[in-house]
Amino acid sequence: MLRANLFAVILLVIFSTSLYACGGQSASPAPTLPPAAPTSTPLPPTLPPTPTPSMTATPEPTPIPGVQLVPSSSLGKSIPWLPYNVDKKPMTVFYGFNVRRPPFDNVLVRQAFAAAVDREQIAEQARGYYFRNAAPATTLTHPEVLTRDLYNQVGIPFDPARAKELLRQAGYSDVERFPTVTLLVSTRSKGAPGAYYQMAKTIAAMWQTNLGIQVKVEVLNMDDFRRRVTTAPPDIYQLGWVADYIDPDNFLKALFHSNSEVNFGRFNNQEFDRLVDEAARLTDPEKRLLLYIRAEQILTEEETGIIPLYHCYVPVPYVY
Repeated sequence: MLRANLFAVILLVIFSTSLYACGGQSASPAPTLPPAAPTSTPLPPTLPPTPTPSMTATPEPTPIPGVQLVPSSSLGKSIPWLPYNVDKKPMTVFYGFNVRRPPFDNVLVRQAFAAAVDREQIAEQARGYYFRNAAPATTLTHPEVLTRDLYNQVGIPFDPARAKELLRQAGYSDVERFPTVTLLVSTRSKGAPGAYYQMAKTIAAMWQTNLGIQVKVEVLNMDDFRRRVTTAPPDIYQLGWVADYIDPDNFLKALFHSNSEVNFGRFNNQEFDRLVDEAARLTDPEKRLLLYIRAEQILTEEETGIIPLYHCYVPVPYVY
């Protein structure tokens, strides 16, 4: 019996060993390897952005207004910048305002009166009175003195509709409220009034038609005229200025600098004075020209101290 039990135990051991040898017992799991590092594709280097053209273009130089008559290279570097030709004496005829007294202390009123004058018609009339080569003007300085023709590009052009609107803006929608004003002109004639008086009547008719305003025209001989504009300037006065030398200085600074003795209408503008003073000091003709054009803009357009009528050469014989 004992032998039988021992035999059974031996068989059990042998059987268990066989099972172990045949893989009956689970093998230890294979070691786990760390995950492979992810494969990365190298990025291209970051380049700075390509500059793009600016959306704001470089501004073009402001063109000089008007038509060039004499190149700047032909002008002298001092005053006067051109020689004088006694056979062609440049002259400008204009109306000046007394800017110290109502209603012409209001720039809108002055602009309205300027816009109501047809300079083309007046220049044609002037040619009929022997004002040689009379041409309509919207600026003071004779074009052959300034070396550029600024007609209708600087100054107040003829525009009846705008004239009425300016007068309305000035507070005169009802022209019956407009005060009585006088235009003073001169005559060299000892008899009947001359050309200035005849043209004054034409211009007064334009103011009546285009503005509904009646202007009284008064005529005096030259001596009385000078005395009157010097001591008691009227509302509007006529003046014909003949160049003493060929340079804008002889028109702009000589006539309308605040210190000028012939600034009868008492025009006074600090920027205008600065421009003409600086232009007189400079020796570069191109820079001087730009300053004089700017001065013209102030005098004849922005402040409208005068109404330029026409440019011409001195008439022969004298008929005004």
